[in-house]
Amino acid sequence: MSDIPIKTDGHCINRFVERVRSKNGDAAAEQLKQTAIKIVENCVNVYSQIFGSGDVGATGTGIVSNPYKGKIPNGTTGLIYGKVQSGKTNTTIATLAIAQDNGFRCFIVLTSDNTWLGKQTADRFGNQIKAGPVVFNWEQWRNDPKEFANQLLDYINDTGVVLVSTKNGSHLDNLLEVLKNAKACSVPTLIFDDEADNASPNTNEAKQAKKGKDSVKDSAIFDKIGKIRKEIANHIYLQITATPQSLLLQNLDHPCKPAFCVLSQPGDSYMGGNLFFEDNSKYCCLVESEELDILKKQGGKINPGNNWDIPRGLRLALCCFFLGSTYKIQHTKNPDVKYSFLAHIDHKRITHSTLEKVIRSFVVELDKALRGKSSATKREEALKWLSQAHVEISKTALNIPPLNALIVELEYELRNAIPKVIDASNPDKEPKYNPGMNILIGGNRLGRGVTIQGLIITYYGRDAKQKMMDTVHQHARMFGYRQELLDVTRLFLPQHILEDFRSIHEADEGMRQAIGDDPSNIQIKPVWVGPKLKPTRSNVLNPAAIDAFTPGSSIFPRDPLWKTLDVKQHTEALNNLLAEYKGDDEYYEVDIEFLIQILEHLPSGHCPGYSWEDKRVKEALRAMKAEGIQKGMLNVRRGQKGEGLDLSNKIVRPWQGSGFAQSEWISKPRRKYPDFPSLIVMYEKGEKERRNWDNQPLYLPTLILPKQKFVLMFNYSDEPEELETDDLYEQEYEMREVES
Repeated sequence: MSDIPIKTDGHCINRFVERVRSKNGDAAAEQLKQTAIKIVENCVNVYSQIFGSGDVGATGTGIVSNPYKGKIPNGTTGLIYGKVQSGKTNTTIATLAIAQDNGFRCFIVLTSDNTWLGKQTADRFGNQIKAGPVVFNWEQWRNDPKEFANQLLDYINDTGVVLVSTKNGSHLDNLLEVLKNAKACSVPTLIFDDEADNASPNTNEAKQAKKGKDSVKDSAIFDKIGKIRKEIANHIYLQITATPQSLLLQNLDHPCKPAFCVLSQPGDSYMGGNLFFEDNSKYCCLVESEELDILKKQGGKINPGNNWDIPRGLRLALCCFFLGSTYKIQHTKNPDVKYSFLAHIDHKRITHSTLEKVIRSFVVELDKALRGKSSATKREEALKWLSQAHVEISKTALNIPPLNALIVELEYELRNAIPKVIDASNPDKEPKYNPGMNILIGGNRLGRGVTIQGLIITYYGRDAKQKMMDTVHQHARMFGYRQELLDVTRLFLPQHILEDFRSIHEADEGMRQAIGDDPSNIQIKPVWVGPKLKPTRSNVLNPAAIDAFTPGSSIFPRDPLWKTLDVKQHTEALNNLLAEYKGDDEYYEVDIEFLIQILEHLPSGHCPGYSWEDKRVKEALRAMKAEGIQKGMLNVRRGQKGEGLDLSNKIVRPWQGSGFAQSEWISKPRRKYPDFPSLIVMYEKGEKERRNWDNQPLYLPTLILPKQKFVLMFNYSDEPEELETDDLYEQEYEMREVES
């Protein structure tokens, strides 16, 4: 809860909530409002702590009383962590509506550099914000930013303004001019950065870590957003995304590192990973991975007879779409209803073109066969394929009519199912839907931020050599609010890609749970990374500051504190806590929280480049607990006579190898308790004359991590560090979707 009271029932938010209630029901409307209240509470509290009280809140003046000077202050960045296709724009609008009643007067909304998506967002804000701030978009000020700024003077100190801009270089330059001339720095500001992990981070981070910031400039969009943030210094910057890996892995002092988080929960009718990626899901159909190669290999080939080879999985997917959409067309009263099939298997235009020809050829031949315009053999074959699809759809569409009844309607509908390629070669920057069936083929244009109308069937085969978790997760166009289509919805993909999606979904759930433990302090929360996956692209991170806890590894502090002044009280506390745990070869099952309590009394200094850091080790254990690992193993070693170990403190620091734990001490719990974290605590006598200690007994830890499914990755630095070697992380696996 915020320390400062806020208003929650203004006219603007109430009208918007009523609009949501009429469309999505009471529960969804109330959940949306409560999420927005949490976000504004955080914004008001953080703003008041950093810039002073009185500007914002229930009694806020809406005027900046203490203008901030200097670089962007730490702690002004927040994160709205939603789910893919879960309605994050509604959350933004609701947040804006409440914030306007609490003293914020300038609202900046940054959207994708996809122009039609940006206009779609601007229209949604303009149409849905009533009795609140006045909404403008980049088209209105692009010709004369200074003159436009004069118009804002009538609104900015009164009702407030919403300025929507795409993350385009020239558009951001114009926005900066508007803000300067409108004197926006005089009012409290909220910046909403939609898909903040896309385009906004500094894509030169890794190069700067290697060569230095003086040699490599910040990337253009990151630099321009930074200038905007400095111009309107008294602001809160809200990042909005469903894939925050690159943001959470930034250095602690980085302007893109969120200081607080609000988890945006989807409504009850949301279709997400739980539906598609659970074991034996009825909504997921496997295809042979070879058929993706069959499709791609046909690209560029001369095909005089137009005899394109359609693989079995794609054929079944299309037939399921034809029957599912026909069933829905028969049972709707809306003659303009639209249903879609999405094929997303590659980023290359030549593959898109090939896929278009393969699908078009199949649709034409199937249409002819059903209407009796080809041989009886082909009609019989077509009916067999459709029968297979009918069996598949019937598993969930319990009321679907018999196949014969659907074919009667399909004979009239199928001829209009013309596939459309949506990529850089298409002059249409957005999908153009026809009433009835729509078959969409593409890559980037149908990627991040795009909602496919009436999506029923997804045929997915995008298979990069090095998969980025955030990029692949954003491809989950099958997610969303389409409960009325659930019974005929299917996802077709190969087994190995399904496993990647499943790992990403499970990692996302684990990360959300870990953050949910303390969403107001997420600076040292771990990023969950699935096997054989990378969390994000390397160029936006400082590799010198990134480290990970890998499954099954053993970790220990490289610089444990051992001076009497530092550890005497901790040793006394541990003597009491560990008194009942005896026997050097005994392992006790204890709660994870007890292991964390022990670690509170084992302080160490952090050594850059090494895994152990006190806070992060405890956060890793909490993350394991959130995932369901409730217990751990404890082994306390005091030597044969129980008087303490006699270890040397003459080792050159930082300590190497396994610290003070012998290899057999580590191998036993790793072998016997692979599914639990095991903490070995060693009681050292601490003699000064013989062993170079401080005549103070102390405890030394080694932690063996469980062989869990996920890597826990952290950023370990709050200061930028330069790489010492030229070849470290030289290879960057970019996921820039260049349509070649």
